[in-house]
Amino acid sequence: MDPGGKYFSNFNLVVIENISPQINHGKFAVKLTAGEELIIQADLFSSGNSSLTARILYKHESEKEWHETSMYTVGNDRWEGRFSLTEMGVSQYFIKAWVDPVKTWQNEVNRRVHQYFSISELIPEGLSFLEKMAGLASKADKPVIKEALRLFKDTKRAEEAGQLAASFRFTEWLNRYPDTRLSVNSEEFCVFVYRKKVAFGAWYTMFPRSAAETPGSHGSFQDVIRLLPRIANLGFDVLHFPPVHPIGTENRKGRNGSKKVEKGDPGSPFAIGNALGGHEAIHSELGSPEDFSALLLEAENEGIEIALDFALTFSPDHPWVQEYPDWFVNTKQEEPQTAVNPVGSQPDYFQIHIDETNWVKAKTAVVQVLNLWAGRGVRIFRVVQSDRHPFAWWQEIIREVISQYPETIFYAGTVTRPKIMNYLAKSGFALSDSYFMWRNGRYELEQYINELAYSDQKNFFKPIFRVNTPDLHPFNLQSGHESQQLIRFFLAATLSGVYGIYGPVFEQLVYEAFPGKEEYWNPEKYEIKNWDWEKETKITYLISMINRIRKTNTALQQTNRIHTCEVQNDQIMAYLKIHQGNKILCVVNLNAEHRQAGMVRVPLYLIDKNHDETYVAHDLITDARYEWKGEWNYVELDPHILPFHLLRIDDYHGVYH
Repeated sequence: MDPGGKYFSNFNLVVIENISPQINHGKFAVKLTAGEELIIQADLFSSGNSSLTARILYKHESEKEWHETSMYTVGNDRWEGRFSLTEMGVSQYFIKAWVDPVKTWQNEVNRRVHQYFSISELIPEGLSFLEKMAGLASKADKPVIKEALRLFKDTKRAEEAGQLAASFRFTEWLNRYPDTRLSVNSEEFCVFVYRKKVAFGAWYTMFPRSAAETPGSHGSFQDVIRLLPRIANLGFDVLHFPPVHPIGTENRKGRNGSKKVEKGDPGSPFAIGNALGGHEAIHSELGSPEDFSALLLEAENEGIEIALDFALTFSPDHPWVQEYPDWFVNTKQEEPQTAVNPVGSQPDYFQIHIDETNWVKAKTAVVQVLNLWAGRGVRIFRVVQSDRHPFAWWQEIIREVISQYPETIFYAGTVTRPKIMNYLAKSGFALSDSYFMWRNGRYELEQYINELAYSDQKNFFKPIFRVNTPDLHPFNLQSGHESQQLIRFFLAATLSGVYGIYGPVFEQLVYEAFPGKEEYWNPEKYEIKNWDWEKETKITYLISMINRIRKTNTALQQTNRIHTCEVQNDQIMAYLKIHQGNKILCVVNLNAEHRQAGMVRVPLYLIDKNHDETYVAHDLITDARYEWKGEWNYVELDPHILPFHLLRIDDYHGVYH
């Protein structure tokens, strides 16, 4: 055994360690969105007092040549460099570092020049370095380097030679033509670049079958097309549907998931498949593939992208259940007895079971279905209960689909234990459900957003903050209190770059819950609803306004770069988001019943203000402008009027009229 490891056997003088970011020691790719900057840090050091130089080399997997960017020390042998990637897909990067004899020599020249010591004895070594540079120099640099050689050879001009060696021009030559003989490379790491929709988007969930104008009628894709301008005017850019496939007839559930089925009960769209087809097919009453294509086109014209649920749930009469019975286990099992499910109730759908016997065949079948829908134009899939199947299986599926459709976004639609959610995110799911629905108090919210923004999660976990979903009616919305609805919406829309609402239910203050559960009473999952799509309320007005504000303020278009602020009232939460000079301060009264007031501490060093400097807090919702000064400033919020401020920090230009 070599006690020195590779650093001894390979004569590597530089140590490279503690590289960040990296996920599971490089097993998984770091996530970026197109145009976003990746900041790389590492510990770099060597024995002795020799100077080091380090660079990051990076390239897209389709490129042959590496790009380079310099690293700089940030103290305590920690180095940092950064680069941006615009091309989607996989890129690689690694660190190259070396003991730099030229920089070491230049530093010694600088030291002697500044102390007025002679550098004559250093000239021969500098001459040797210049000769090597001249051999590598470009056509433009070669004449000036040769002129420098003549200067270094003239013993009477040693002082001028020292000034040149300490100059910016010499440093430029050093960077262009380095001596990398004593270099070492780190291992390679991967970064996956997604389109911006992973970092910024507003999701609106609805059931297409409830889009009909006539009460009691089954809605269609054509009915959804009619609603697109309204959804676009509300400011949503992703329209999300539960499964749109044929629904099973065997063991169909009635209202509230009851075994009792009335005539006309449509069943749950998650009980996928019947004699007319399975996951590849479209429910006949929703329309044809041509109707779906027309919907995608009209949605694109409105600036909306369609996202589909992809659920590996199979009704008993799904074609796959008949064709591959060994893929499904315990198909005769009975559901647990509940108030709506009496003894002997059979499930309306089964989960697929993946093991070594069907791993490849099931994966091939699923990839074919996903590619079919991607071929129809879908680029966002919310994979329902993705934690029910092997992580590596999903990893292979995602890799194969993305290889053919690089813009595809897979969203892990599951809320389970933290480590499982994290591993799904590492495994290739671009978006992930979050715990936002269950974070209520100020302490809980601050802890959670700081965890997402500043722990290692920021490199791989891209959350979506859902206010509610067809499956989840959180306790914090079960009062039906309008102010509470607005508080939860505002928090989701401003804390996270990506958020979503289960649309008509949220807009129209539907709040009746199944007793003791986080579920809606008479949920749309088991019946067709008739919504008043023309209804306008305070909620719809504020939704459209805040979505417009999000689109014009880059600070609200990301989840990271957030600073939670101290407030002298536990019922008020304040947080500052900054990006590219855009400074947004959000202040929220978390108490939906009572007026709250307190002093908010604004971190002046983050907004580039002095302690005695006046600045403006401009409320982008009410257009009110407040002249603030110093760190501590007063806020007061009445939830019955408006429970939040959305403040842009502006420079003060005199009294506003």
